[in-house]
Amino acid sequence: MAGRTFNSSTSRRARALRGTLGAVIALTLLACVPAAGAAVLTAGGGARFGVQPLSAEGDPVAPLASSVLMAPLARPAQASVDQGIVYHGGPVLHGVTTYAIFWDPDHAFAASTESLVGGFLANVAHDSGGSDDVFSVASQYTDAAGSAQYAQTYGGSYVDSDPYPTSGDCGETTPGAPTCVTDSQITGELASFAAAHTLATGMGSLFVVLTPDTVVTCMDGGDQCSNNTYCSLHSYTGAGSSTLLYIEIPFTELGSASSAKGCQDDGNSLVQAPNQDPGFGDVALKSLSHEMLETISDPLLNAWYDTAGNEIADLCNGVTWSPDAFLPVEGGEAAAGTLWNQTINGAHYYLQGAWSNATGECALSSSPLPIFSAPAAPVARAPLTFDGKPGTNAAVNSYAWSFGDGQSAAGASVTHTYAAPGVYTVTLSVTDGFGDTGSISKQLDVTAAGRTAGAAGARAPRRTTLRCGRVRHRHGGREVRHCTRTVVSHSSTRACKRVTHSKDGKACNTVVRIVTRRASCRSVRRGGLTKWSLRCAAAVVVRRRG
Repeated sequence: MAGRTFNSSTSRRARALRGTLGAVIALTLLACVPAAGAAVLTAGGGARFGVQPLSAEGDPVAPLASSVLMAPLARPAQASVDQGIVYHGGPVLHGVTTYAIFWDPDHAFAASTESLVGGFLANVAHDSGGSDDVFSVASQYTDAAGSAQYAQTYGGSYVDSDPYPTSGDCGETTPGAPTCVTDSQITGELASFAAAHTLATGMGSLFVVLTPDTVVTCMDGGDQCSNNTYCSLHSYTGAGSSTLLYIEIPFTELGSASSAKGCQDDGNSLVQAPNQDPGFGDVALKSLSHEMLETISDPLLNAWYDTAGNEIADLCNGVTWSPDAFLPVEGGEAAAGTLWNQTINGAHYYLQGAWSNATGECALSSSPLPIFSAPAAPVARAPLTFDGKPGTNAAVNSYAWSFGDGQSAAGASVTHTYAAPGVYTVTLSVTDGFGDTGSISKQLDVTAAGRTAGAAGARAPRRTTLRCGRVRHRHGGREVRHCTRTVVSHSSTRACKRVTHSKDGKACNTVVRIVTRRASCRSVRRGGLTKWSLRCAAAVVVRRRG
């Protein structure tokens, strides 16, 4: 083993020299190109990879003519989305220490990028146990021992100065990226580096390996590489105390703004970088959070994923997958490339959401956004029962109801009577043990006895839901929070045609169409007032049926 040297100029990051690569079992890739939207690949010997696919939005680094380019990705099949994430019997993580390893013998990473990544991991560790960022969403997924815990410790950042291997089966090199390393070479290097630095392995440790934009990484024995297929991946080797959980974050696509958008599929033309890191570290953090979420909920790739192989971050990987993958936005300007949607230990980041089985949609936090049920055909002057519950796994301490007629109530299940017919906005607000609040509003069409809402001559059936998070910031005497408004509308069309075999000479068919639209909103309340004003962006159709 070669001697190790440390460079204090890397600000708490050690640069280590190591000798021979550790041995690992080579994996033979079975699948050549993942199906559109699918993100779990199976390799020889039963090994699996969870990948974050490149989207069609960016401009991938041009590979050799012999390489296999991934087809443009499509949204997952609706049946897969409707079923949600399914448990397959494997473990989840109940706490983990995360290490960042920059494999960078040529010192290609900018100091700002190293600092941003290390700071992000430290901030995530600082806020562990809370409910106000995307990592808390994973805690609704369980195994026999309990919930996946938002319980992270930061183990530090290291720079590995070992040279890259000069041989292997990597075939995706380009003039702009002359170095190519395989997954087995990365895991071999990682195993030796961890041993040399006495870093603990096992299910309680997670290693993030980052390589600069001069390097292409590839899965063993195939054409699936970081310049044509994936932005990042997670997997594992070994078993028991020798288990090596790892994430690969290649910066191959992060050498320019045009290619970086392939790893930030948010529908905006500019790269959104709230920390303005010139090395596109902001985009890398989106990939890193994606893989961290999936490692927490599916560390051995046998726990939580849907019928198509999508893990909890895959269904929210970008607008190709879900239009609200990055919503709600908390601040910044898209035209300036400064949007941010997460505040973690006071720092701003632009991350994607994670799929929540509890709410059936992408979520950026598990703050107590509630759900409630109301009578389907409410009638005036009759007692109506409303039942509320958490829409996430957050523990709710209190429930407060407003019925839109000046009356209110408290409690998870309440009864209310409307004195007159009309359309009323019912709001349920909840508070969790951290003092975080969330609310949801629905419009209720209360009719007089004998009239049915949505009948001929009445309003077309439509359900509007407004979900608001906690107050994010206060300035100038105003409180600001961000909300999502969802409108589900129903329409039906009856069509008949003449037929000879029917008793009445015609056959009729009724087609019911359901359209769901969603919009990101900004809610503001001025000091001393109780009423919130609401401004929403244009609604986007997120689902059609019928």
